[in-house]
Amino acid sequence: MKKLLILLSIAIIAFAQFETTEQLYLDIYSDFTADIPMHNPAYLSVETAPYNYAFSYSWLETGGEYKLPYDPEKKSYHNLQVSAYQEMENGLIFGGRFAYRNEKRLGKLWLHNAETNINIPFYFGDSTKGDFNLNGIDWNIVLSYPLGQDIRIAMDIFYNVDEQFKSVFPKPNSKRNNLHVRPAISYKSDNLRLGITSSIFNYKEEIKTKQYSLEQNKTPIFMRIRGLDRALLSYAETSEERLQNINGYSASADILLYNLVSVQAAIEDAGAEITDGGSDPVNMGSWDMMRYYYRTDLLIDASRHVRINPSFSQSWESANGYHPELNNTIYKYNYRRFEGNLDIAFTPIKNETFAVIGGYRFEDIKREDNFFGLAHYIPSTTLIVGTHYRMDFKDKSLTINLDYEQKNVISSTEYSSLAGKYYEIITENEIDYYATDTEKIIAGIKFSFPINKTVLALYGNYEDIRAMNSDIRFHGANVKIELIY
Repeated sequence: MKKLLILLSIAIIAFAQFETTEQLYLDIYSDFTADIPMHNPAYLSVETAPYNYAFSYSWLETGGEYKLPYDPEKKSYHNLQVSAYQEMENGLIFGGRFAYRNEKRLGKLWLHNAETNINIPFYFGDSTKGDFNLNGIDWNIVLSYPLGQDIRIAMDIFYNVDEQFKSVFPKPNSKRNNLHVRPAISYKSDNLRLGITSSIFNYKEEIKTKQYSLEQNKTPIFMRIRGLDRALLSYAETSEERLQNINGYSASADILLYNLVSVQAAIEDAGAEITDGGSDPVNMGSWDMMRYYYRTDLLIDASRHVRINPSFSQSWESANGYHPELNNTIYKYNYRRFEGNLDIAFTPIKNETFAVIGGYRFEDIKREDNFFGLAHYIPSTTLIVGTHYRMDFKDKSLTINLDYEQKNVISSTEYSSLAGKYYEIITENEIDYYATDTEKIIAGIKFSFPINKTVLALYGNYEDIRAMNSDIRFHGANVKIELIY
């Protein structure tokens, strides 16, 4: 049991450091495979299925002054979900999830794009600031089938459709249609566990402004943003349309040897084509992004009551933006992250675990606008400490975690002699965000207990980020209620 909990913790920590494609490109955090080892659907079996079926509601709210310029001043996220697992007569395991999602983004500046967190500034917007309201549904289907005693194959299918509206003129709306398919295979024996997952995805976003006439005495200024400076401005005479089509694929693998050595790796390649004009499309440029991640862990039984888990991980992102006519690279982005951790778990009595965590991280970010000769480079280090506690007693369980991170920027380099007004308004604030020393506190609790023939699980998490030597903060709170059968 102790090994299972530690391995599951490794998977959760590892994939928290490497965002799923839905998290990165869609800001959707409903990960149906989160409770399956290494998020590999081929590990889904009778032994690993977390429950028969469950109903849940979750609420997330974030806000604060420490944010990127295009982030909303406040975000509220509501999610209603039903999920189930079922074993068929031929050994097939079926898993399904269906969710309704409502999101409110308040005080969002300019942009019509639903998400702006991928660090590739190819956006469409207007000169107003307003509130957005999003409604959507998303679902997963997972099928896991045994080819023998040791081998399973699986398929995970994700689909999302949603729509958001802006509250102020010209009241644009954004419709997204997203599909992600992940085939997988796994092998398991007494001393070896091996899993391989591949994926292919397509995320479409269509942005439209409402029809209007000049008699309204309102002529919006539309902004086509490409790079770090000098957005293309136009005074609208009719409605506008933009289509962004993201296509990509990925592969990942994990291996566990003798319950002692764990290795995980993942690679992803994605790209987007951007056009304006609807039935008469005009090419507005394109971008591509490559992401890579790996992690190694040692699981050492130092004694009967002590388990030590040293780990090392690295992630890397590289993106390029391309001009629609010149066929030249006009924007480059690189991000690197190296992290080492030591997790020491104590089990003083049966079914009780207390862990202390320490770690150190180096990361750097570099962004270049090749078209205008602008660039900045920001490296930083982060100290990580934390403590986690878990107790299982009879049919109840309690988990508590408290983590602290302190980030220190080593130095920042900026080349901005040719900067214009957009750079001063937006990009300078982005640089300040990345180049600020911060401290972060994360606290969480989970408590589950039986009610009649069901289990009620309550989750609560709070995150607070504070800029050092300042009162500027960012906070996030998450509450989840789950009824498990």
